[in-house]
Order: sequence, then C-alpha cells, then structure tokens
Amino acid sequence: MNRSTTRSRGPSPRRLGFGNPRPSEEIHDPYRTSRKAKMPARCKECGATYLKGHWTWERLVPQAAATLTCPACRRVRDRYPAGEVTLRGTFYVAHADEALKLVRNIEKAEKDQHPLNRVMDMRRAEGKLTVTTTDIHLPRRIAHALESAWGGKLDTHYDEAGHFVRISWERND
Repeated sequence: MNRSTTRSRGPSPRRLGFGNPRPSEEIHDPYRTSRKAKMPARCKECGATYLKGHWTWERLVPQAAATLTCPACRRVRDRYPAGEVTLRGTFYVAHADEALKLVRNIEKAEKDQHPLNRVMDMRRAEGKLTVTTTDIHLPRRIAHALESAWGGKLDTHYDEAGHFVRISWERND
C-alpha cells in the first residue's frame, strides 16, 4: 500500500465541526483574576487562604509564605458591591428584626462555605433595608430565603456587563 506523505498537519476538514472546543472565557467580574497563584497564600485582611485556585477558610501548617488581598476584601475596601437586596413593604416594617436575623443567618451559612460571599453593608432607611454583598450569589440566596419564609414578590435584575445583581423583595399586607 502506497500512502502519500503530503498530508497536512492538524485535524481533517471533516472533523473541524465536531467536539467541544474550549471557548475563550469572558471575565465580567473586574475583581476576578485570569491567572491562579502558583503557591498558597493568605489574605492579609480577613485570613482566608488561597489554595489550588480556590479561597477557603483552611489554616495552613506551616503558614502560607505569600500574602494577597482576596477579591471580597478588595470589594469592601473599594466600596464596589457585586449584589444588592432591598427589603420593603408593610410586612418588612412590621417584622424588620426577624428579617435582619434571617439575612444574617443566610450570610453566615454562605460565608462558612464560600469566603468570598459576604455582606458588605446594611442600610436601613424609611421602610426598607438595603443589603450590599461582595458576590452575585448571596443576594439571590437571601431573596429566595425571604420568599420561602414569608412569600412576597421578587424582582431580579442581572447586569451582566457589570457583574452586578439587584434584587427587590416586597410584601405588603
């Protein structure tokens, strides 16, 4: 059998449409880095540990040699939230303390598992509470917990270009 050696390198033209090519990922979050650190590091502000591409609350023995500032601490320092939940309505006014406890419980549960998911600020104004967060997942979790516990109406808006979510929960009785 005589085979031609003039075959071009690379996939054959009929195979180009198949498979799952790696798309280039667009990073919308300005606080997310495109590269992973090569060695373990600790956040100098909150103490979270960066290990194998993830932030955790694990304590390293021996102590991590490098220090970084985690994205959550950078967001808090810059006052640049990734999410916002607003609670309003007559039900909220009547049950403000209970709602605040629910928000704090959800934050604690989320923060224990995910160090970058934190509440940045809570502002009470006339008849409403506005909670800002360091990520886009915590506001959704808070809002769904409110809806599950007390019903009400959710309005969610994701701003993909700015990596921001704004959620409004309202219940009027």
